Formats: sequence, structure tokens, C-alpha cells
Amino acid sequence: MAGDRFAGAWRLLECYGKWSDGRISYPYGKEPTGLLMYDGHGSFSGQIVANGRPAFQSGNLLKGTAEEIKTAFEGYIAYYGTYEVDEANGQMTHHVEGSLFPNWIGDVQTRIFQFEGERLRLNTLPIKGAKADLTVTLLWERA
Repeated sequence: MAGDRFAGAWRLLECYGKWSDGRISYPYGKEPTGLLMYDGHGSFSGQIVANGRPAFQSGNLLKGTAEEIKTAFEGYIAYYGTYEVDEANGQMTHHVEGSLFPNWIGDVQTRIFQFEGERLRLNTLPIKGAKADLTVTLLWERA
């Protein structure tokens, strides 16, 4: 993957969802942080974190209350695997090998990409909802 434009580290600037009925949602709050890394050899890793997640009162990773664990899980996503770029169609495909969300393991996730200077915009394909479809947009900047 010589000359891979994606290679390197990217910091998250914004993450939001736009529903086909016009609603906007912020799955990790309005000011999430995140890091996306492409190694230039076909491997990637990505993480997104909601700001302000409360610490566990116990101070122990394995001894959170049900509510602490729920809040921690819902405010964080991490996954990794391999990637392929289809420059002609402006698509990036992530082949998920591991994820905080077990349902993504073994999944293939396609993103529409657009470079904006030193920024990278990734959009999910529309995700079918019960009443409307959702497209999530992530804007990244080179770290």
C-alpha cells in the first residue's frame, strides 16, 4: 500500500448522525475524542470516547456498578482489523477482527471517504432504522 494517503494517525474533530427524517444525533456527545490509525500496510485501529464519562467509584475495572458499566460501554467504541481502499468509488472498507461491540467482529464496514486538506471525512452507508435511516459522519484531522 505504498503511497497510502490514509497512513498515519488521525484525531477526531466531530461525530454526528443524520437521520433521513432530518434529525441530528450525537452518539458520543457533542465533543467526543478519538484516534484512528492506518499503518499503510492494511491494518487499522479506531477508538471514539465520549467526554465526561464518570470514573468507577471502586477504582477497579472489574468492580463497576451496573450503571457505571453501562455508561462506560455506551460512551466508548474501539475496533481494529484490516482495510482496503477503493479510490475509484471513494470507499474505504474495514474488515473488523476485534471490537468492544462483539457484534462487529467478523463484520465488513464500508465508509465513503473525502479528503479536505489535512482532514478526512468518513460517512457510513445508510443504516436502516425502524422509522428512518441513519448516516454517521466522522471528521478526522491528521495528528
